[in-house]
Amino acid sequence: MVALIYGFLIIGLFAGGWLCWFSYSVLRMDPQLGRLALATAVGILGVGSVLTAAVGIIPWLPGPETNDQVWLLLPLVTWNLMTAPWFVFTLQYTGARPAISRRLIVALTVPVLLVPLRVGLQASPVELPPAITGFTATVVFAYVLSLVASGCYLLFRQNKNDARFSLQQGLSLSAIPIGSFLLWNLSTFEITATAMVVVFDAGTITVCAGLAGARYRYGLFNSIPAVGTLGEEALIKQTDDLMFVVDADEQVIQSNRIVVEKLDTTRSELLNSKIDDVIGYEIDEIVASETISLETSAGVRQYDSQLSAVTGPHGNRLGSVLSFRDVSDREISQQRLSVLNRVLRHNLRNRMDIVKSHAEALPSNVEEHSSSIIGAADDVVALSQQAKQIDQFVSAQESSSQVDLTQVVEAVLDRLSSTDVTVTTDMPETAMIATNQRAATSAIESVLENAVNYAASSVVVTITTSEGGYCVIISDDGPGIPVAELNALDRGTEDPLKHTTGLGLWQLKLAVMILNGDILFEIDNGTTVRIDIPDNAASEIE
Repeated sequence: MVALIYGFLIIGLFAGGWLCWFSYSVLRMDPQLGRLALATAVGILGVGSVLTAAVGIIPWLPGPETNDQVWLLLPLVTWNLMTAPWFVFTLQYTGARPAISRRLIVALTVPVLLVPLRVGLQASPVELPPAITGFTATVVFAYVLSLVASGCYLLFRQNKNDARFSLQQGLSLSAIPIGSFLLWNLSTFEITATAMVVVFDAGTITVCAGLAGARYRYGLFNSIPAVGTLGEEALIKQTDDLMFVVDADEQVIQSNRIVVEKLDTTRSELLNSKIDDVIGYEIDEIVASETISLETSAGVRQYDSQLSAVTGPHGNRLGSVLSFRDVSDREISQQRLSVLNRVLRHNLRNRMDIVKSHAEALPSNVEEHSSSIIGAADDVVALSQQAKQIDQFVSAQESSSQVDLTQVVEAVLDRLSSTDVTVTTDMPETAMIATNQRAATSAIESVLENAVNYAASSVVVTITTSEGGYCVIISDDGPGIPVAELNALDRGTEDPLKHTTGLGLWQLKLAVMILNGDILFEIDNGTTVRIDIPDNAASEIE
């Protein structure tokens, strides 16, 4: 029987040695949140397991076969001592509190130290009143259990908040304190010496299994769960948006750093104010306004607002989160583009009308020059009209409507006139699709006009069904689109030294972007343009 007990103690000794090695290997890893705390907790368990096994093996020391209480208390004291660093590990690992001061660590550890103190007093001749020892034991026991329970709660909560952190990872880590505690407490019952050693081994091996699973199966420090929590905080702290949390009475409860800087105030002033006292608008006014003006340290700026409700578990509204994004530059840019666009188109059209009228009034002997002037003027007017058309479908907030692509193609062809080009169509009777009508018409018109104008003899228009919509294919036997113009489309900007010949391709590209579609050019003995137009109704159903 004694030999069997020693055999089990040797198993516990090796398991404790493995825990010590694991603690050392964690210490050698690159710095990670929770690394030192976990190494400390595992190291305490490892040293405690080795010490417990050694005490049982050495003949002249009290072992399990002597039924000595000191041997029974060794693993439990070890377990109590590891609870504080274990809790610190879960705080840092999950990101609940990544920065923990030494003062807080001491505060968490001091109550746990009462456990070995009580054991030492119990083994000494000093006798304390049973009421004091009993009360102390109850308080400390409740305290260490709360540390373990809180740490396990943080791990399981992380599984709900972070899809990368699996439930199995939380279970493997939670098995370290829970499994060892439940098994080692069995040794305090009236069981045989062999059973006590088996229970000790089972607790130590449970810790080893939990750690092995957490590290080698689920990647303990491969991806720290704290990155999600810290990243969310960084988003709020580092954003340039003004962010407020207000309660149901519109009282400011919290704000981010940029609010204090931009509004030239203090956090204490913010937390004692209502939102309308801070920014000059009530929530109803903010919601009703597209943008609002705020007096900031950089002057009066325009802000776009967003409001999100903060609700309780039963759906009751507790308050709101308000965010304000500085859109001053965007507003100025939009106004500048609007003014320039309208003024430029208006003035170009008027001036070209003057040029045409004077060119037409020139004597007949300069007919060649007047024709060139009139042709150039017509081109500029057409360019202005094209810019207007692009502006209309780009700036318009048009919702999807039912569009028959077959009718669109036929209507565009009716407007185009060419006696030298034969247009062949292969289209269904109807090709109904939910999309932006202006953009779809503009895209098809741009390609068809280019095809008819530059084709040598023939143009072929085909409409086929595609996954989630229709594909409009327009082919011509012309010279092909210059490579420089296609390269400009790929870059998304005009080259300062190599401009495209007009707005036709830009009209096509912008229209397809509005449609959330795709466009493909094939240049081979002519030009083939494929326009994939998705059906918005189909995407909404999905």
